[in-house]
Amino acid sequence: MPMELMKRDFLTVTDDGENICMSLDTTHEDVQNVGKKMAEIRTGLKMDGKGWEAFLKYYLDANNPALLKDLIWNSEGDDLKAYYKKTSAFTRAKGISLGKYVMTLFGEAEGKGLYCVIRDEGDFIDW
Repeated sequence: MPMELMKRDFLTVTDDGENICMSLDTTHEDVQNVGKKMAEIRTGLKMDGKGWEAFLKYYLDANNPALLKDLIWNSEGDDLKAYYKKTSAFTRAKGISLGKYVMTLFGEAEGKGLYCVIRDEGDFIDW
């Protein structure tokens, strides 16, 4: 049974004994609302698991590449999971840091930071 390291409304970080996994619930109302606003800025954008994966890869690469290092992505449909292999104190701390960083993005969405990236840098994201 995975151990929860961090749990928020739409984001969970777990330790299953082998991997540290961050899961983002892209069907959650808050995530959907942010995704809809992003799609208003960039026509045709679909913020499902793959859309969030593309955005987060780009954003982490530009702003916190240390969290991106050794991160493995797995997204299908509305599911987004990203994980670090091998459970250790280091990867647990890194997984929690990733979760907090992603939560901060949603907190800043109303401050327009997320939306500015879509508007100003959306052409550079590998959708």
